[in-house]
Amino acid sequence: MTEKELRKLNRHDLLELLVEQSREASRLGASLKEREDELAQALGSNGRLKEKLDEKDELIEKLKRRLDEKDAEMAGQAADTADQLERLKEKLDEKDALVEKLKGRLDEKDVQLAEETAVREEQLKRLKEKLNAKDGLIDKLREQTDRRDEKNERLETEIERLRSDRWKEMKESGLWPELLERLKTLL
Repeated sequence: MTEKELRKLNRHDLLELLVEQSREASRLGASLKEREDELAQALGSNGRLKEKLDEKDELIEKLKRRLDEKDAEMAGQAADTADQLERLKEKLDEKDALVEKLKGRLDEKDVQLAEETAVREEQLKRLKEKLNAKDGLIDKLREQTDRRDEKNERLETEIERLRSDRWKEMKESGLWPELLERLKTLL
């Protein structure tokens, strides 16, 4: 309302308007009070949240420092590990070279062994053939020996028989003492 309209109003209307405005002011005051309480609560909450946020920021800073320390430590360990890995790789390369060298020597030995085995097998084959030939010769010689032994036994039997027959003849003929005399003169 404008000032002109206000002047035209009577007292009663003005009082009503003032009462209405005072009610409105009361209501607005109560609303303002509620809003102030809400604001105080929000500020209190904000304060607590700010404190928590500050604590979290401090914790984050601590964790960042620890993380930086761990990163530095891990970088050192990574460098150490890289050095160890390089040394191990060099050793592995040396071992691989040694294995290849030994493998080459083993292959040479295998070839030599195969050659020697072939020579030995050939020698063994010839020796077996000679042995078989000798076994055959031994068998023949045994057979001959057996035949000669049989002949000798027959001859000895015959000699024994003849001796005994001759001896008897010599004894009976008296030739024996004469033969002994001649033998004595010869000796």
